[in-house]
Amino acid sequence: MKIEKIDDNKVKIILSFEELEMRNITLSDIEKNNVAARKLFTSLIEESNLDELFSCDDSQLFIEASSDNTNTFILTITKTDDLPDINSYPKNENKTLYRIDSRLYEFNSLDVILDFCKIAKEENLFFGKNTLYKYEDKYYLLFSDSAIKNKRFIKTYIMLSEYCSRYFSYDMFYTTIIEKSKVIVANRALQKLINI
Repeated sequence: MKIEKIDDNKVKIILSFEELEMRNITLSDIEKNNVAARKLFTSLIEESNLDELFSCDDSQLFIEASSDNTNTFILTITKTDDLPDINSYPKNENKTLYRIDSRLYEFNSLDVILDFCKIAKEENLFFGKNTLYKYEDKYYLLFSDSAIKNKRFIKTYIMLSEYCSRYFSYDMFYTTIIEKSKVIVANRALQKLINI
């Protein structure tokens, strides 16, 4: 676990997926914001000695959970006095904002993508605009910005992370895929493959 103090009001707690696994919690638990996720957030806040990093006083803590690459989970904690109507929420409820910035997903074979499509059909997953590419011996699904920003994509993201071998949020590899790979299915790739 790594702790980064961004400023007087913001701290990042960074864990690998292996560390999450050691704590017996999955991305699915976090996405559902269930009891296990809330226990994780509480224990991370306690372990980080947040009071030593900044004085919480009577301020509200805004918690944002995200993943920025294939093996990193980030919990960003922001101290704020400006959350609207925070007292109108039940005291025991934790409100968490999730942000997905992973647009590109790598698969070892087309069969794995087709297996994902079977589950996706059963789960009625949201895809948005997406294109399937082949680069060297790997397959890549690239989603549009509007797709990953849609709230319904969260469940898709959780499922994708279980089937893909890696996923990316940075632009350099994305550019390589666009410029050097072969388009297998354009625009609505998963929507077309799901019916095979």
